[in-house]
Amino acid sequence: MAGRLLKTDVFEEAHGQDHILFDLFPDSEALGMDVSPESARRALRRCTNPRCRFFAADVTRLPLRSGNVDLVVSPSTLDHFSSDAELRQAVAEIARVLRPGGVAVITLDNAENPLYWLLRWASRRGWMPFRLGATLRLEELCGLLREAGLAVTDTGALIHNPRAISTLLFLLLRRLLGRWADQPIQVLLTLFSWLHYLPTRRWTACFIAARAEKPREAGAPGPGGPRSGPL
Repeated sequence: MAGRLLKTDVFEEAHGQDHILFDLFPDSEALGMDVSPESARRALRRCTNPRCRFFAADVTRLPLRSGNVDLVVSPSTLDHFSSDAELRQAVAEIARVLRPGGVAVITLDNAENPLYWLLRWASRRGWMPFRLGATLRLEELCGLLREAGLAVTDTGALIHNPRAISTLLFLLLRRLLGRWADQPIQVLLTLFSWLHYLPTRRWTACFIAARAEKPREAGAPGPGGPRSGPL
């Protein structure tokens, strides 16, 4: 897409192999933000897209003008807050910075997956590299988006391999089989992905997702239209 994109954290770009900003939006003016200044700096050093810019900020207080972003991608960013009130404020900020006709895609930890509560308990005891915070059921997320003035156009349940358990299983296969582990790991991932087609998918999904649009105003420019100021 052309236009201005905001990604609400840069964990993948700073630390992983899935470079969403670098790979999926080469023609966009891409803004990558993170609450961690070090993650923002690391993402900048690894950046391969000259149209990307990075900054440190809190998503509950975005340093952006209202109506100035065409697409917001929030990949499991908002589920690290301590309270529902902070999550609500973050959704309101995302809605504020969207241009009329703009789109927000938000994913959260799936509160209906039984493993979520086990992982959250473990994270609060410091047994995980990150903290699981407040999250919402899919119906609650959709309601929050509507309260913020956005129209929900699609929803989904994502990634059905059991978190932590699958990671430990894959590490065990790597240890036992070495370079021959690729094929059995791929088979397991395929089997897990089939869970998406079962009626139980709302309980097996690791994440919920919603796509929402900001209603257009009469005479408002569409994506890629005029904008003022750097941010």
